[in-house]
Amino acid sequence: MVTINMIVAVLLIGTYLPAYMAPSFSSFISIFGLFYPLLLFINLAFVLFWLLFRLKLALISLIIILAGYNNLFNNFHYNLFKDHIHNGTTLKVLTYNVQTFGATDDNFSEETKRNKILYFLKNENPHITCLQEYHSKGKTRYEPLKNMKDTLDVGTYYFESYFSPKFNQLSGLVIFSKFGAVDKGKLKFKGSRTFGIYADLLIGGDTVRVYNIHLASIQLEPSDIDFMINGGQEKKGLFTPHTLKIYEKLTDAFLLREQQMAFITRQLDQCHYPVILCGDFNDTPSSYVYNQISKKLDDTFKNKGKGLGQTYAGQLPFLRIDYIFKTGNINTFRYQTYQVDFSDHFPVSTLLTIE
Repeated sequence: MVTINMIVAVLLIGTYLPAYMAPSFSSFISIFGLFYPLLLFINLAFVLFWLLFRLKLALISLIIILAGYNNLFNNFHYNLFKDHIHNGTTLKVLTYNVQTFGATDDNFSEETKRNKILYFLKNENPHITCLQEYHSKGKTRYEPLKNMKDTLDVGTYYFESYFSPKFNQLSGLVIFSKFGAVDKGKLKFKGSRTFGIYADLLIGGDTVRVYNIHLASIQLEPSDIDFMINGGQEKKGLFTPHTLKIYEKLTDAFLLREQQMAFITRQLDQCHYPVILCGDFNDTPSSYVYNQISKKLDDTFKNKGKGLGQTYAGQLPFLRIDYIFKTGNINTFRYQTYQVDFSDHFPVSTLLTIE
């Protein structure tokens, strides 16, 4: 038991490294960040176990857990203070990866998923809504965007496709806003698809820049996830060509997200407006990408969130990969994750006040 405890404690240390080590330096180390919540729970279990049988041995995992307190607070938070609204303009912001409204789901039609999500959004009535993986098709493929704008009762929307629209289909990012916009733009560099958009909105006499981003996906197929969850329970064992295939997908995505985040941070340095940044990072709070953006902006989950804040609704557990960040002169009043099963992500919202 001591040997096993030592092994999982060392592995937990490994999950602290990705935040400070760029994937371009070691993409292999970046993978460890995905397993922080799981290894944290295992080490906590060892602490409780040794408290019952051999008190001093509880220090093995306890010291390692406390040594990574930054990582702990990035992943887990409990707000001990009562909500307090500051003076200023109050607005509700919601971000949601809608997974193409189930366009590839054989059990539900795209229209059924779209209507469920639309009903949810209308009921929540956010002032600003950022959607990733928006999808529509047909010769009137822009019509659902306009219908959604009217149903949500917003005056502004801005859509950009990930790729050049083709085959009568749209798939991309959209910002819906009850506030008027004075400018807009997209984030894209040579050799990459559009991974972000922004709109400069007039809010309470100020101009606020709202980003909606979707960083590179790992592109895992259902067979890949099943392989990871079942531990490679195949006749050939864990180390197979399938393992290499998954590893290559992981490392390619880590490297691309590093480039994308470097592009975003340069944009933030050039922006003179208060910023709200929403989106699907496809990366956890233990990652290099999260560490870089949190140097520039505040994570609203850390301000007012509770628990682990899991936002990935797929088979891999405990992952928080969807975020709402903001600049310091915007205050967080409330944060909420919605456990709805319309997508492989959970929507997230926050209530903000702009002084």
